[in-house]
Amino acid sequence: MSLWSVAAAQYASRSRDIDGNISHHLSFIQQAASQNVDLLLFPQLSLTGYEIDAGRELALSLDDTRLDVLAEAAQHHQMNIIVGMPLRAGDSYHIAAVSFLSEGTRLAYAKRNLRGREVEFFQPGYGGPVFGSHSRNVAMAVCADIAVEQFAREASENGADLYATGVLISEPDYASHCNYLASWAVNYQMTVLMANHAQPTGGYQSVGGSAFWDASGKQIIRCKNGEQLLIARRDKQGWQGEIHPLG
Repeated sequence: MSLWSVAAAQYASRSRDIDGNISHHLSFIQQAASQNVDLLLFPQLSLTGYEIDAGRELALSLDDTRLDVLAEAAQHHQMNIIVGMPLRAGDSYHIAAVSFLSEGTRLAYAKRNLRGREVEFFQPGYGGPVFGSHSRNVAMAVCADIAVEQFAREASENGADLYATGVLISEPDYASHCNYLASWAVNYQMTVLMANHAQPTGGYQSVGGSAFWDASGKQIIRCKNGEQLLIARRDKQGWQGEIHPLG
């Protein structure tokens, strides 16, 4: 089994401040690079905060030049980076996870299972591709998507080794969402990485608790509160976890 290091950024979004959030993302990216991370995952709508009513106003296209610094960072550090953002695709608007791959490609996953007021401002998405290589294939999901077993099954059928989900989860929903992710890990033999927000956003109180599960459904590592970098590393003995405060 090849060595692999994946990380979740338990991140505090600046409300509606795309430029400020990009700069803050780069701080997490730099710290992840110093720890030799291969893949870094941010929470749902990390580039804007969970500002649903401003989603269309804040939406970016996949080729928006403001995103260039994230693409350049991915290439420079040879790291795959997944950020959360409102995506404008033609006349449609989606809650998306956008991957900046280490070889220069940009890929979008559009949230499929919209909840609450999200349906007033966004359209249900189309999912997105699996990316990576042998034993390092990654499938994405966004928040409420993880409650849908079909999506996890499809990720597995498409060859995913890691199910990576950026979320905004508060205390009442945390246990049930963790149960879903542990179940999908063991049922479909995928590891699971979850990145949650570090502070309130869009009127919701995030509980933190970003986490990683191995393919047996065992939770290897979990954050507490505040901005932290969670890292899971695979070696010949399996998976180990570590937590780094944002430094």
